[in-house]
Amino acid sequence: MYRGDSATFTQPDTEAIISGLETSAKSLRAQGGTLAWGVFRRGGAGTVANGDIPYRIASMTKSFTAATIGFLAANGLDLDMPLGRLVPDLVGTAVADRTCRQALTMGTGFTKDDPWADRVESMTGAELIAYLRRGAIPLAPADTGYEYSNLGYALLGVVAESVTGRSFIDLTTAEVLAPLGLSRTGFDIADFPDLMPGIRLDRNGQPHEAELTGPGVFSPIGGAISTVNDIGAWMNVHMDALELDALERIDSYAPGSWSRILTDNQQAHRLIETQHSEHHTESVNYGFGLQPRLDSRFGRVVCHSGGYPGYGSHMRWYPDLDLSIVVFGNTTYYPAERVVRNVIDAGWTSATGTPDLELTRTSTAVPAPHYPAAPAQSETVLRAANLVIDFDDTVADELFTVNMDLDEPRAERRERFADWRRDLELTQAFTPGDCEMRTPLSGTVTVPGSYVRGSEDSAEKPSATITVSLDHLGAVQTITLSG
Repeated sequence: MYRGDSATFTQPDTEAIISGLETSAKSLRAQGGTLAWGVFRRGGAGTVANGDIPYRIASMTKSFTAATIGFLAANGLDLDMPLGRLVPDLVGTAVADRTCRQALTMGTGFTKDDPWADRVESMTGAELIAYLRRGAIPLAPADTGYEYSNLGYALLGVVAESVTGRSFIDLTTAEVLAPLGLSRTGFDIADFPDLMPGIRLDRNGQPHEAELTGPGVFSPIGGAISTVNDIGAWMNVHMDALELDALERIDSYAPGSWSRILTDNQQAHRLIETQHSEHHTESVNYGFGLQPRLDSRFGRVVCHSGGYPGYGSHMRWYPDLDLSIVVFGNTTYYPAERVVRNVIDAGWTSATGTPDLELTRTSTAVPAPHYPAAPAQSETVLRAANLVIDFDDTVADELFTVNMDLDEPRAERRERFADWRRDLELTQAFTPGDCEMRTPLSGTVTVPGSYVRGSEDSAEKPSATITVSLDHLGAVQTITLSG
């Protein structure tokens, strides 16, 4: 819906938004971090903090990857051709029959893989193909649901290199970043000596400088570095693409129809969930490298988050309001999306004269089928959970992916496990009856006797659980304690 149409949306109070961002910046400073942010009005000046300081933007990178693939599609790439035909070395792997369109929309059926993928950026294309040949495990058939997968976006980079003979980074820089004038956006940390250092906060809240990865086959998933001002321009060009009177200007940026590419990327190609409160309803979808939404308060919304060891980011724009916001934080998986959501809610409640109102959201996810878990996968989840009871380095060495000890040094993990075990007075190893596999690559172990009853009409729910997620080969990439 365009601004000339009949629907009336609420323009949030910009001062309330900025005040909320300043409060968030103060809170992050107390942890030793630095917040960069920008609030922009299309066609006008923005309000920014640390606007020219480069940060890792993590999965916001996917919007650039999608634009690169869109450029190639405008020049003949068939988005529906099987990957095995585009990249012959993929023949014989579990991804060979998937397509670029499925990868773009998170419809390949492969698992969410953030912790592992964030640590293997510098892997080569040949190493990735060798990894897949070891037997990557899908969760579901393609196009049967939404499964956020970095693997799919790494494969898009492999496709780009295969069909052009150029490196993904060179291609994206020459065909997307340079034509759009994004001179402070790139992929190599060596090009950004003023990069804001990333911080890992340990379990006691003490800061440690995060170790950064270098460019490689996983750069298309989250390897970009950028500034608030560059992302402000990136958001603006996407809003321009949605305006019919701006087509000629957008089309002048690069070969192919940039207005068509960027408009397609902002369309809802795959429904993720709906969100509700007493005061609004919001659909959440995935497009091509972006997350398009419809909000009953604001109309169209387009956004994407990023999380990476040492950083967290979020960009969001409101085409019907000519408003855009971007937030970067420099602590591991900084909750930038939550910050943006909270300040937007505050801006809305201020604008509607209800500043003390709090929006409590409930979400309804789209149901998705999954393949059954194999016995080996259930066994791995159970063995990982039992490390909480008795940490064995030999077992950890066997089960852990590369990210585990990088994300949390083993000594800290031992201490955290010991404290949790002591608080719950756990002494007995978990048994197969305590484990429930939610997907082939994710399972939850419930502490026996920890079920609690909710309301009179609700069933008992576990209050103490261990959730284990596995990578594409069935190795442990996270162990999360709850309760």
